[in-house]
Amino acid sequence: MSYGESERLETAIRRLTEDAQSSELSDENRARLALLMTVWASGYLEVECRDIVTAYVKQRAQPNVVNYVARQLNRFNNPKVDRILELVGGFDREAEEELKRFADGKLKESVNSIIGLRNQIAHGRSTPISMARITEYYEDARTFTKKIRRVLGT
Repeated sequence: MSYGESERLETAIRRLTEDAQSSELSDENRARLALLMTVWASGYLEVECRDIVTAYVKQRAQPNVVNYVARQLNRFNNPKVDRILELVGGFDREAEEELKRFADGKLKESVNSIIGLRNQIAHGRSTPISMARITEYYEDARTFTKKIRRVLGT
């Protein structure tokens, strides 16, 4: 995925959430949509973190450094909170500490759950996730990524 993909994913997730509320859907199909939303929420976290860090570097570095960082970020997968904090801390230790305090508790659990569930889905394991629960996790992830943007000034 490329820079700016998080907006496309947000739109897709919003539409999927609306579609899942249809009274015409069977419980089985609603459960399938919850699985799809989990995968997309994971993708959103990955690309949004990449977008934020790329924007941060663009504000501070020469184009060749920006290109290098962007290429390295292509390997940034499965972003649980500790990995995100490590990434941010590589650029700004104070920002890492602020985010660590902010994400402690429910936000951390939600973000980590998205990634854990995505991995279970990807490996064909049974995943008891509901639309209500994944929507809550996703909203927490959005809250966290918005805070990352504010802290890094992007």
